[in-house]
Amino acid sequence: MTFTSTIALIFAVTIFALIPGPGVMSIIAQSVARGFKSTAIYCLGVVSGDLCYLLMAIFGMGLVAQKLGTGFIVLKWAGAAYLIYLGIKSWRATRPVAANSSLPQAKGTGKTYLAGLCVSLGNPKLIAFYCGFLPGFINLQALTAADVIVVTCSVIPTVLTVLLAYAWLGDRSRAAIRSPKVWKIANRCAGSVLIGSGIAVATE
Repeated sequence: MTFTSTIALIFAVTIFALIPGPGVMSIIAQSVARGFKSTAIYCLGVVSGDLCYLLMAIFGMGLVAQKLGTGFIVLKWAGAAYLIYLGIKSWRATRPVAANSSLPQAKGTGKTYLAGLCVSLGNPKLIAFYCGFLPGFINLQALTAADVIVVTCSVIPTVLTVLLAYAWLGDRSRAAIRSPKVWKIANRCAGSVLIGSGIAVATE
């Protein structure tokens, strides 16, 4: 890959990652309800799923994804169920007594990471996107090991940066919540978005 094509790839991936979909909305809602640290772990899970699909697209394993249709459905439903569960918890959450107290954090680093991974892996459309997207920048049939490294190091950190930015913005909005009424409305809005994102993931 040339320097120009690498910059173009990073720019295009940034634009794609900025488009709000169910995954992005779930990240924002979760960061509002549970803070940046927990959501950052969730983002790592999402990006890990992206990495799997990216490598599958690079190495021409699209057929493998098609043959694992049932497995993808299970992963998709598992991720959707977890999002809905978080949404319900946000709806039922009680406001901390202290005004500067943190909102409840998601329990279990591993569970949070796996939830993000399931949501990402439960969306096989990603591999179709990468298979259709990457040829515009590189020749997948003539990739060298160096090209694979460059593509991976261009796409994955870019996507992670955008997702973490969304998580940070969601977390910053928590700081503006002071009154019990505003806190309740914000938490229930976040819960509603999480539940809606779970339903959107399940029905895609």
